[in-house]
Amino acid sequence: MTRTHALLISLVLAAAVVLGGLAAIRSTQLSASASAPKVSSTQIARQSAALDRAQARLRAELRSRPPALPAAAAARPAAVPQTVVYKRSPAVVRVIHRHGEHENEAEHGREHEGSDD
Repeated sequence: MTRTHALLISLVLAAAVVLGGLAAIRSTQLSASASAPKVSSTQIARQSAALDRAQARLRAELRSRPPALPAAAAARPAAVPQTVVYKRSPAVVRVIHRHGEHENEAEHGREHEGSDD
């Protein structure tokens, strides 16, 4: 590694250290300022009143009873389950005729493979 390469690498590392330090300082300042709430008491009172109204509506809804259900129809006797019969379709056989497949066997002196002679 030449001296210029070493110098460039050390400068890049130094810049990274400086920027990282500045970022850390800034984030600690942001967390310190965020810890103090900036909400007025009137806004808190308004939101609390809205939550109280919503809670009262939910409690009233809980106390009210749902409408009565219609009378149930007479129970039917259980139906007999159907029997399922599976029938396979017949096998499809395709026959491909190829002419001249064994025509050269006689010329070369070979016998048919299935013969017992």
